[in-house]
Amino acid sequence: MVITITILFFIGGAAPFAIVLKQLMDQFHTGRGEVSLSQSIYMIGVCISGIIVGWLMRRYSPRKFILWGSVVGGVTSLLLSLSNSLWLLYVFYFITGLAGGLSNAIAYFTLLSRWFIRKWGTAIGISMAGGGVGSLIIQPLVGIIAQNFGWRATYLFSGSLVLAINVPLILFVLKDDPESMGLLPDGDRPKEIASDTNDKVLIQTTIEPSAAAQNPKLLSYLKRPVLWLMGISFTLVAIGYTAITAHEVSFITDMKVSTTIAAAALGVTLGIGSISSLVSGWLADRLISRYVMVLFLLLAIFGMIILIGANTVSQIWFFVVIFGFGIGAPGTLLPIVIRDIFGAANLSVLIGFTVVLFAVGNAIGAPLAGFMFDSTGSYHSVFIIIIALFAAAILGIYSAFGANPKPLVRLSTSKK
Repeated sequence: MVITITILFFIGGAAPFAIVLKQLMDQFHTGRGEVSLSQSIYMIGVCISGIIVGWLMRRYSPRKFILWGSVVGGVTSLLLSLSNSLWLLYVFYFITGLAGGLSNAIAYFTLLSRWFIRKWGTAIGISMAGGGVGSLIIQPLVGIIAQNFGWRATYLFSGSLVLAINVPLILFVLKDDPESMGLLPDGDRPKEIASDTNDKVLIQTTIEPSAAAQNPKLLSYLKRPVLWLMGISFTLVAIGYTAITAHEVSFITDMKVSTTIAAAALGVTLGIGSISSLVSGWLADRLISRYVMVLFLLLAIFGMIILIGANTVSQIWFFVVIFGFGIGAPGTLLPIVIRDIFGAANLSVLIGFTVVLFAVGNAIGAPLAGFMFDSTGSYHSVFIIIIALFAAAILGIYSAFGANPKPLVRLSTSKK
C-alpha cells in the first residue's frame, strides 16, 4: 500500500491544468471554455481505454496497466510542453487520457482488493489520500514554476516526476498480490483468519442476488435501473467536482490573488480531500456506504454555499476547507458503494462501467464552467448548478440502495 500511496502522491500532486489555464488562454488567444475542452477530450480518452481495462482486468495484471499508463502519461506530459496550437493540445490530452484510462482507479481498486479484504475500504482511503497529500505539497511548487517559468516548464516538471519516480517504483517494487511475496491479504496469518471468522459476523447489506449475480456479462447488469441510478449519481458528483477544481485557480486569481497563492489553495482543497479519503474509507469499513456518501456530499454542498457568498480571501479559505473535506470522499466510496449494492461478484466490471460514467461527468464539468463564464463573465450560475447536482446525487445514491432501511453498522461482534 505504501507504493500505491507514493504513486498517487506524484500523479495527483503534479497535475498542472488548473494552474496554467489562464496561461494557455493567453498562448492560444482563446476563452476558458475552449481551453477547458482539452479536459473533455482527455476524459474521452479515459473512457475509451477505461472500458477496455474494465473487461481485461479480470484476466491480466493490474500492475501492467498501471505501468504502461504511467509511461505513456509521463511522456505525453513532456510532449504537452511542445504544443504550439490548440488542436495539438487537444491531441496530446487525448493520448494522456488513453494513458489515464490504463492506470485509472479500476486498476488500483482491483489491486488493493487482492491485498485487503476486511480492511479494503480503509486501504482505498489511505491510498487515495496519497493524491491529496501530493496536491497539498506539490501544487504550490507547480504554481511557483508556472508563475516564474511558464506553462511549458510546468508540463515538463509534471512529466519528469512521473517518469523518474513512479515508473521505477511500478516496474521494480509494486506487486499484484500478497501471494507473490509469500503473504496473505490484510497481513493475516492462517490462524488469525480462522479466529477473525469466528469472532465477526457480517451483516447482509447488498441487494438480493438476481440473474445478474450469476451472469458476469455487463449486459445483465445494464438491465437493472439501480445501476444507472447509482452511476448517474456519481456522474453528477464528477461534473461538480471537475468544474470547481479545474477553475479554482482561475476564480481565485480573478479576485486579484497571485497564481502561487491560488495554486496553494487548490493544493489545500485536494490535500484536505486526502483526509476525507481516509475518514470516509475508515467509516465505510464500519458503516454502510449509503450514509457515509450522503454525509460527505452534504459537506460539499455547505462548502459551495460558502463560496457563493465569498468576496474575501479568508472566506475562500473557509470554502477550501469545507468543500475539500466533503468532495474528497466520493472517489474512495465509489467501489465500496458498488460492493454494498451488488456484492463482490464481477466487481471490476461494475467499477469499470461506473468509472466510465464518472469520466463522462469529468468531461462535462470543466468546459461547462468555462463556457458559462465566457458567456456571463461570472461563475455564480455555475456554483448554483453544482449545488443542485450534488443534491440530486444525494437522492440518487440514497435511493439506489432501495426503499427498505439498511443497517447502519456494517459489522457486529460476538464472543463464543
